[in-house]
Amino acid sequence: MTRGVRTFTKPQSRSSWEVIYMDLMTIMMVFFVILWSLNKGKDDGLSQTVGTETPRMIQLSSDILFPPGKYQMKEEGKKVFASLFQDPQVLDFNVSGLVKRMLIIHGHTDSDGLKGENFSLGYQRALAAYEEIKQHNPELSDHAVICSHADNSPQELVPTFTGKLTPAQRQVLRESKGKNRRITIEDKMVNQFETE
Repeated sequence: MTRGVRTFTKPQSRSSWEVIYMDLMTIMMVFFVILWSLNKGKDDGLSQTVGTETPRMIQLSSDILFPPGKYQMKEEGKKVFASLFQDPQVLDFNVSGLVKRMLIIHGHTDSDGLKGENFSLGYQRALAAYEEIKQHNPELSDHAVICSHADNSPQELVPTFTGKLTPAQRQVLRESKGKNRRITIEDKMVNQFETE
């Protein structure tokens, strides 16, 4: 009988240890869920000064806006900006006292050429886009950020081919690089007051 009591009490003590362990794991999981929910939405890849919410984003091909390797906008590109921003209601910066509307204009290039020159080209193209938008709304100066990415944020990865390229491979390269040469305009809402 003593033997039966021993075999009966051993699993019971192990079972209570497992329950305590499961309770501890549950408490830790709840703790991490609370931490995650407190931090949710705060890290969107941009600093708090740039914005917390992007209601819309416009991507424009640089090939339509600019001649190859240049930052002076083509007439066709100017027409694109006129059609997008001519309506004064499109760029209404009077949002509210709690948030501020900002446009973040990103200039992207492909990987051809020197990195430093690509940064300069991306910046000059973003600046040219800013100047075009500003023609339709003079208030833009207080509501814009200009960025240059060179080929650091490709929209499409460019495949690497070795040896002599076939016509199909050349076409794939052209299309990939063409997608990476772009102007991106983010329409952000920025919190005016820090919340703790």
